[in-house]
Amino acid sequence: MNVLREIFKDQLDFNRKVIDDMEGLEKKEKVSQTKEYILHLHSECDELLREMAWKSHRKEDGYIIRSNMKEELIDVFKYWLSIVVLWGFEPEEIVEEYWRKSKVVEQRFKQEKRLNFDGRKVVGVDIDGVLAAYPEHFLDFINREVGTDLKVEDLTEYNVYEALELPYDMTKRLKAKFRETGEKRHIPVLDGAKEFLESLKNNDYKIVLLSARPYKKYKRIFADTQEWLEKNELIHDAILWDEDKCNRLIREFGHDNVEFFVEDNRNNALDISKTADVYLINRPYNQGETTGNIVRVDSLNEILELEGITNEVQNL
Repeated sequence: MNVLREIFKDQLDFNRKVIDDMEGLEKKEKVSQTKEYILHLHSECDELLREMAWKSHRKEDGYIIRSNMKEELIDVFKYWLSIVVLWGFEPEEIVEEYWRKSKVVEQRFKQEKRLNFDGRKVVGVDIDGVLAAYPEHFLDFINREVGTDLKVEDLTEYNVYEALELPYDMTKRLKAKFRETGEKRHIPVLDGAKEFLESLKNNDYKIVLLSARPYKKYKRIFADTQEWLEKNELIHDAILWDEDKCNRLIREFGHDNVEFFVEDNRNNALDISKTADVYLINRPYNQGETTGNIVRVDSLNEILELEGITNEVQNL
């Protein structure tokens, strides 16, 4: 880490010579400078490519000068690093994010390339409100930020923008900060969640976690979720990110393989029940009539009892 910090400092010192008052740049100026770095970076990538005989329609000797490649790689790295130090990222942040991203890539590879659920019992389990104490943790976050005394019992609607008696813009700003600062890594686990997943696994179910978290807008959400799952030892086989959870799960793994869903959102449960069986965890914000294949339960353990699932490993 000391060597990496020295490299960061060396590049930062050089950039300060080129850019006057680099730390005092306004956001618009930083964006403009970033664009310049990216154009240079793109050019250096092209230079690196030119060191290899890569054109299929050209007859070239294919001789590669490794020292040339090494120099071009450093040029690429220095422009990339210039963007990093321009925005004030520290070496420790970059190293941490590298490992977080590696776990995300590994998870995606695992479920996209290696999973075979044919003929297996698949259960779709929502994360927030079923495994994670959300919206409780979000309400605690709001209370800390603005001095309110909100409780989950006060919610009569799943949509927090409508349920909370706070200005819409304030709630939106707080929700963005909640996501951007990695608060999702610290959400408490609901009672029985770990044991529920272990019981499913021990009885040869394939566990697919479902979430509508906006991981495409807030890219860190995928890694935050992975970190939270790993830290709390919440076993699973795959994660699907989609607001249309039911159709996505069935599309991915087949209607005949899906045994049931577990949800906390009544509207989602109503949609899912048109296609599959769903257990709806009773929460203050999901009260109201239910129809179709919906069974209300007070706990995850109740689902195990209704399904006749024990925590003993089956002999397969």
